[in-house]
Amino acid sequence: MAIVAVVSIVVAVVAGYVYLRREQLGLEGVGLAALRTLAMGALALLFVNPGSSDRQDGGSPVVLVDASLSMAAPGGVWDAALDTARELAGSDGTLYRFGAEVTEFDTEAPVDGASRISTALRSAAALGGPVFVVSDGELDDAGVVDPRLLDNVTFVTLPRDTIADVALLDVVVPARISTGDSVSMTVTLGTWGGVGYTNGILEVSAGERRIFAREIELPPAPGVARRNLVLPPQLIPSGTNILTFRVVAEDDAIPGDNERARIVQVTEQPAIVVLLDPPDWEGRFLVAELGEIARTTVIGYAHIARGRWVEMTSGMPVPEETVQSHARRAALLVVRSAGHNSIPVRRGQPVWSWPTVVDAPGNTAQRDWYLSGSMPASPLAGRLAFVQWDSLPPILSLAQQPLVPSGWIAIAARQGRRGAERPAFVGDDSAGVRSLATHGTGWWRWRLRDGAAREAYRAIIASGVDWLLGDRRQRSDAPLISSAVVNRGEPTLFEWIRDSVPDSLAVSLLRDGADEAVTHLARFDSRGSAYIRLQPGSYRWVVPEAGGVRGVTVVEDYSDEYHPRVVADLAGGGAAGRILLERFARDNWWLFVIVVVALSAEWAWRHQRGLP
Repeated sequence: MAIVAVVSIVVAVVAGYVYLRREQLGLEGVGLAALRTLAMGALALLFVNPGSSDRQDGGSPVVLVDASLSMAAPGGVWDAALDTARELAGSDGTLYRFGAEVTEFDTEAPVDGASRISTALRSAAALGGPVFVVSDGELDDAGVVDPRLLDNVTFVTLPRDTIADVALLDVVVPARISTGDSVSMTVTLGTWGGVGYTNGILEVSAGERRIFAREIELPPAPGVARRNLVLPPQLIPSGTNILTFRVVAEDDAIPGDNERARIVQVTEQPAIVVLLDPPDWEGRFLVAELGEIARTTVIGYAHIARGRWVEMTSGMPVPEETVQSHARRAALLVVRSAGHNSIPVRRGQPVWSWPTVVDAPGNTAQRDWYLSGSMPASPLAGRLAFVQWDSLPPILSLAQQPLVPSGWIAIAARQGRRGAERPAFVGDDSAGVRSLATHGTGWWRWRLRDGAAREAYRAIIASGVDWLLGDRRQRSDAPLISSAVVNRGEPTLFEWIRDSVPDSLAVSLLRDGADEAVTHLARFDSRGSAYIRLQPGSYRWVVPEAGGVRGVTVVEDYSDEYHPRVVADLAGGGAAGRILLERFARDNWWLFVIVVVALSAEWAWRHQRGLP
């Protein structure tokens, strides 16, 4: 509206000057100036077209019933909610279910794995009438609801009964391991209600076979705690495994939230292999940082004498043939070498070299080299843009390295902050084969520091691994992928990762234990995403139309809706029936009439006075 006021003032000043100073028409000039100001002000209002919200009385009651899984969980209030909703709706009211989305009302048991109220309130406001929300109060989006949607809404909260519950909230395990590797896992546990015991049993099963069981300490109720455990090697068979993690505890009243599923692939090919020759501080800190950052298996081998290698974690000797075999089969090979041994590299294998100054061609400057803040254009520029380069300590030395024609520079450095820049971190992506090279010495000292130096070291390692391995789209030859694991009540995502997204595809899903596959039609949006709702279970799917691409997906019995959560404190503004209306300036026909009449009257008046 500010622009309308400014335009009106400017037009009034100009019209007043024209009619009162130049034309000197006196009172007639005031009338003509007023007509022009009125016409231009109304025209500006129509051009800007501001809108406003208005609520008018009227409408029948609208009742929104929470149909998320928590309403029918042990201690839930689904039956009471149905009775309350019918009473509030009366004979002329309208009932709807809401959870992950808004649907028509029915009395079937809730199935949604989320409880979102915002969309339901918007739909109800458009219908008019008093709005009632019947829920247990455990709303996922209560903290982000637009306050305007709460006007004239009444919340009827029926809290769940407080019962004892032990929940397995999360399980973190590597998605891919090598044969013979131990598996580090982190489990997050939660307890509620009158849980009087302190220990439970964590069981891990591969299919129908239990492979691991251990007593685990539970947090005091109510509480949440993390526990770190290790699965011994050789427990998980080779191939793609669906592991089931289950916490068994006495008197657990809600069995639906103490079991989780994860897909783990066991292959003979190690994910990341690091070869150190010699095992200097640079290489040792590199292996440690890779183990913390990379969410996959990292194996380090150190060359301690001619033909003698040791595994860096255990210190056990390893035959040179085993080292070479693992190096050739690794998804990523990292080499810190002085050039004394030939490193086996398979065709197309990503390699990250950290050459020592001994095997670097050219002269080596043994003086402080400071990294430059000017980021060259490279595939890693976006990942490294946040690093505070001026706050970093120098690296100790930097060799003159040749740059291949197809290569690029990710980080450059200057000696003593002066002189020409020299490449310090370079890469190459020739014929689809990716490689990186990190030059110089002294990078490991950054890991000992806190603040900008440590974060920069982690950023360089993480960005390098991400780029060399590529994201899931780059690594997968399949045009279609699916969610690995989803919670109960949530849809499974199927994502088309190639160009030319199809409109729809028939996905054939065979559930474990079923005799026949069921076909679902996946309808893709413009981004290549399609969602299919499935019942809990393990599914193997295939899409014949996409070249027979296949995969595995799991729908867990677990849902966050099962265990008790915080009850939202949302206050409405009463239950007076009103209808929300959106009005805009162009909806008022009389504004157009004002423009036409005012301009016509001004023209006629000017014509009568003999003005042009």
